[in-house]
Amino acid sequence: MSEIRPIHILFVIDFWGNPGGTERHLWYLATHLDRRFKCSVVIFDYSPNALVDKVKAAGVEILHLPIGRFLTFDAMRKARTLRAFIESRGVDIVQTFHYKSDIYGAVVARSAGVRRIVASKRDAADYKGAFRFFLHKLVRPITRQYIAVSQVVADVVHKKEGVPSEKITVIHNGVDLDNYHSPDPAARARAKESLGFAATDLVIGMSAWFRPEKDHQLLIDAFLEFSAQAPNARLVFVGNGPLYPEYRERLAARGLADRIKLVGAVDDVRPYLHAFDVACLVPRINEGFSNSVLEKMASALPVIVTDVGGNREAVAEGETGFVIAPGDRAALVECLQRLYRDPDRRMRMGTAARQRVERLFSLQSMIDRHARLYLSMHSSN
Repeated sequence: MSEIRPIHILFVIDFWGNPGGTERHLWYLATHLDRRFKCSVVIFDYSPNALVDKVKAAGVEILHLPIGRFLTFDAMRKARTLRAFIESRGVDIVQTFHYKSDIYGAVVARSAGVRRIVASKRDAADYKGAFRFFLHKLVRPITRQYIAVSQVVADVVHKKEGVPSEKITVIHNGVDLDNYHSPDPAARARAKESLGFAATDLVIGMSAWFRPEKDHQLLIDAFLEFSAQAPNARLVFVGNGPLYPEYRERLAARGLADRIKLVGAVDDVRPYLHAFDVACLVPRINEGFSNSVLEKMASALPVIVTDVGGNREAVAEGETGFVIAPGDRAALVECLQRLYRDPDRRMRMGTAARQRVERLFSLQSMIDRHARLYLSMHSSN
């Protein structure tokens, strides 16, 4: 009896350079689906990085097809390459990530005969203009399913793209629980000391790209107000981004480098999470469902987040952390003070955060839900 051919899924993504949440999510999918599936990836804008190397090492075929603006003759010529790739590999399902892939990738996939196209929606589209929504509506008839990373994102897709609710499946991100844990006191002390802090310092941390929507300034302002009554408080930012040099220079000029540390981009955030006592993510707009928040919760940290995107779906208010309004410095200061004054509450919230991730947001749960959707799509006409 011949072996059943695996379902071939092609993931198409606009860019993959310095790995962010979407890239890590795609890495999980491409390398953790079981043998019922075969995966490959097409990247339009690529720069070498360790995460792509891991995907290749797992045996996943990757095609770099440079596409700038997709309404050009060059993009039309390269569409033949993409179409040939799809046809020669016998692709069954195409899943797209980001604007260019959702439009150009979906159209090319349909022209290659693929009828099962799924668009992965991963943010609240706060930066998206009317023309982009118009193009999304044009490809709606050829897009079979939509995966929204949070209910907030699902509502945006329904209201602004006109997608029927029955075509949208909410699948939250998942975190590999085996890779995150809470360090013992000695390990936490060593992690703090590696940053130049004392073991008794209260370390507040945030891992996020330095972009305007992440609102690093809000946390800095709140920290400076809070730390006036908490002299042993320290603040750590992990991540790079377009605003990183500006913040580094600004903090150095103000003589804050001893209390506020910027560590830049790292391949592994876990050693820094081990130094944190409290974790934050305080964007103003355009969040989807943060992998960073899940990693902090899986590390048994209490988390303070703004009520943007799916943050409220991840953090149970008052149980695993606090959810505040975007830009509300006073509320952020108050939350920091409450956690500073009550170490036992920090521990209880951190434990509850880990338990919530185990219950709702494990990597295996996320993979299983994708697998069920793919199988359902493949079995349907």
